[in-house]
Amino acid sequence: MLGTKDIEEYLRRKKIKGEIVYLKPGEAKTSISAAKAMKCSLGQIAKNILLIGEKSRVLVITSGDKRVDLVKISRILGEKFRLATPSEVVEETGYSVGGVPPFGHKKEVRIIIDNSIKRFSFVYTSGGSEDTLMKIDVDELIRACNGELLDVSE
Repeated sequence: MLGTKDIEEYLRRKKIKGEIVYLKPGEAKTSISAAKAMKCSLGQIAKNILLIGEKSRVLVITSGDKRVDLVKISRILGEKFRLATPSEVVEETGYSVGGVPPFGHKKEVRIIIDNSIKRFSFVYTSGGSEDTLMKIDVDELIRACNGELLDVSE
């Protein structure tokens, strides 16, 4: 299984400007607890959610105060999607639920970034484990994961 050290190496290798923040156990278990630990708004916590489609897999990055709209994303991408199971998350990304970063996955996956992220200059997102976050500039995040900006939240 991949973890924070793998993301740190990925950041170095790809020259991505992101900072790993180590937290106490449980502090980043939910978006709400992560926002409290980082003393930021809930929206500044970026969630990375793997969706399984009829033909493809998609990782959606959205603000912590938003929810992925499965109907909307299915309509935009032209196939039906559902949330991945914990075992599918590990199989596709190499990371466990709660630790999935926005890039550096085991398998290549299409990245969709919800427009809600653009409200902020930087966000905190998973750093490869439940106890780490990565602080990253939003423009750097978009560049680093080659994500497509779409309106996919409710």
